[in-house]
Amino acid sequence: MSTPQLVVHRDKELMAQAAAARLITRVVDAQAARGSASVVLTGGRNGNGLLAALAAAPARDAVDWSRLDLWWGDERFLPEGDPERNVTQARAALLDSVPLDPARVHAMPASDGPYGSDVEAAAAA
Repeated sequence: MSTPQLVVHRDKELMAQAAAARLITRVVDAQAARGSASVVLTGGRNGNGLLAALAAAPARDAVDWSRLDLWWGDERFLPEGDPERNVTQARAALLDSVPLDPARVHAMPASDGPYGSDVEAAAAA
């Protein structure tokens, strides 16, 4: 296991660009070693800033987007397409601009999806 290292950047844009460069390198390395890679995303300003930096990074073309699985670590239980959902924000920041295989984008269920009423009933119980 490696020793944690604290890296300080002068502003959030540089932090996002540096994180994007490191993520691209790790994804490309994982795809070379195992054939595919998985990344867990989050929302918020930093998460969306990272996705925007990935979209703008020239090295993004090194990623084989068809061999990348995307998951979410958290999500808001709102209707599909709601602008407050992390997946909606991720699509706007990056996902709609890269050739992802839709079957490899593993979004959490929306409140108006097939599990919506079951989840609401369980929460009310």
